[in-house]
Amino acid sequence: MVNGHLEDSLRREIESHLESRLSAVKQEITTLQSLLNESLSSFLERQGDVQTDASLLAAITEHLHAAHERGVELAASESSRAKASSDMAIVKSTISEINEQKSQADILKALVNRASSFAPRVAFFVIKGDGATGWRGRGFEGTVGDDAIQQISFSVNADTVVGSAAKGLATWSGGPGSHSEDHLILNHLGEEPPQRIIAVPLTVRGRAVAVLYADSAGLDSESINLEALETLVMVSGMAVELL
Repeated sequence: MVNGHLEDSLRREIESHLESRLSAVKQEITTLQSLLNESLSSFLERQGDVQTDASLLAAITEHLHAAHERGVELAASESSRAKASSDMAIVKSTISEINEQKSQADILKALVNRASSFAPRVAFFVIKGDGATGWRGRGFEGTVGDDAIQQISFSVNADTVVGSAAKGLATWSGGPGSHSEDHLILNHLGEEPPQRIIAVPLTVRGRAVAVLYADSAGLDSESINLEALETLVMVSGMAVELL
């Protein structure tokens, strides 16, 4: 299992990140409220002169419009920060879940299940010798379940995104046409190619023993949270190594 020092360090980092995010959201809400209150007070103080001063009315209208636009911007920013906070909460929960597992298989099951929170589609490939074989998948439509994923098998030396990540021991992210033999994977996953695909190697003692594949399916490239996926794979690799 992941040792206590690792778990405590990751937990402190995540909690610090969440606290800073929430603090920023609260500050922006306070700024918006102050701006709206200022606009309303200015309007009430001057409303007696509005009928005789068209330029003043235009100025107040412009000021209120600016306040509204700023409110829209802050709402969008708050939504983005709320999503980031939610993602961090899932990462934190997953780390705890991985820490509780008693076997390598259970660790990897937790990884695949939770990874589906950060990408529309995920598949996990196990590396044995020169071969890569599918193990589990999430987010696929129709008949593309674990059984179909397990039928995917190819050489690590083939020019695929999975092979690139496994041999390079580094995350790969890009379009589906970047490797000449990605069809060995994509042909099993549906007819329409995704905008973005990524592959994150799970390393144990300096070598890749598996690769987490993810893609954006029919959504845009921003539907994948690469940083969260890399964090989960890294922690899972540590947990597997320590068992």
